[in-house]
Amino acid sequence: MTDASEHLAPVSYLPWATPGVTPAGGADATEQPDAASPSDAASPERTSGSGRAERTRGGERAGRVSEFGPARRSVRGSSSGRFARPDGVSARERELEERELGAEREAVLETGQQRDDRIDRLVVSRLRRSALSVSEVRKVLAEHGLDEIEIDEWIERYERLGYLDDARLAEQLVHVNSERRGKGSGAIVQELTRRGIGAEAAREAISELDPETEFDNARTTAERRARQLRGLDRQTAERRLSAFLQRRGYGGDVVRQVVTEVLSADGS
Repeated sequence: MTDASEHLAPVSYLPWATPGVTPAGGADATEQPDAASPSDAASPERTSGSGRAERTRGGERAGRVSEFGPARRSVRGSSSGRFARPDGVSARERELEERELGAEREAVLETGQQRDDRIDRLVVSRLRRSALSVSEVRKVLAEHGLDEIEIDEWIERYERLGYLDDARLAEQLVHVNSERRGKGSGAIVQELTRRGIGAEAAREAISELDPETEFDNARTTAERRARQLRGLDRQTAERRLSAFLQRRGYGGDVVRQVVTEVLSADGS
C-alpha cells in the first residue's frame, strides 16, 4: 500500500493567505482583510479624492445644517443695491415702514381725552393769534376727525367761553377794511363772505357803516391815487381813478361824485 499523501491533491493558497500563519482570534483564514469591521462602521470615514467633503465624528456637521436651515445666498448681486435685505426690501424702505407703523400705533394708543386736549390746544392757539369765525373753526375741527355732533358741542363751548363771536368779528372786519384799508361796502361784504361770517351778522355790521364815513374814506383814497395820475389828460385820469375806486368796493354814485371833486380840486 502506498503512502496516503501520494493520493492527496496539491494545496492552493488564496492570494491574501500566508502559509503557516493563523489569523488572530481563530478567525477563518478566508476572511478578507480589508472588510469593514463593526468599529469601523460606527466611525465615519474621511472621503478620499478632492477632500472637500469631510465627515466628522458622530455626524455633528450634518446635524448643524438641519438645525439652522440652508445657508443664505449672497445679496451683492441683487437689484436692491448694496444694502438690500435677503427678503428684497432695502434698509431705507424698512425704516420708513417702521416709522409709519410707529405713527399708527401712537394714533391708536391716543385716548379720547388726549385727542381732545391736543385739538383744544391747537384751536385756542390759533384763536389767540387772530380772530376766527365759527365757520373757520368748524373746518379745523373737521380736519382732525370730529363728527358733526362733536363739532357742535365744541363750537357751543368756545362761544360760551368768549372765544367765538361772529358779530364781534364782523364789526372788527368792517372797521379795519374801511378805516385802515380804504375799502368800500362792496369789498367789505366780500371779505365777510370769504371769512364765513353769517348773512345776518354781515348785514348788521354793514348797516352800522355810516354813508358819510364811507364817502370820506373814498375821497381820501382817491386823493392819494390822484397824485400818481398827474400829467394825464382829464378823460384818462377819470377812467383810471374810477376803475381804482370800483375795485376798492365803492358804489357807482360814490365813485362819480368823488372822482369829480378830487380831479377838479387837483386841476386835472
